Amino acid sequence: MREAECPYCGHGNDMTDALSNLGSDNTFDWECEECDEEFEVQVEFEPSFSTDKIIYSDCENCGKSTRDIYREGRVFPFPKKLSGKEVCRECWGKAYLEELEDDKE
Repeated sequence: MREAECPYCGHGNDMTDALSNLGSDNTFDWECEECDEEFEVQVEFEPSFSTDKIIYSDCENCGKSTRDIYREGRVFPFPKKLSGKEVCRECWGKAYLEELEDDKE
């Protein structure tokens, strides 16, 4: 629905470009195109769903099978010692912490 009915005169106001006025509470004020009365518009969003296959990969550091793989270029910062590898969250965290500790010295 791209129209909001004016509560004063019933005119269907075009809301195609109105979302740029949206406040943090999903409301905004609008002046009717027909009668020039100002009214409040409440925006309601319908849920939409999408799906993806769950893909498990083996960590190239410890061998653990996980769906949460960290890759260089997708996760920043990426520990130098794991460069070129696809690793699990635990291996990434351990290597990153070691790198931070080495930088302190």
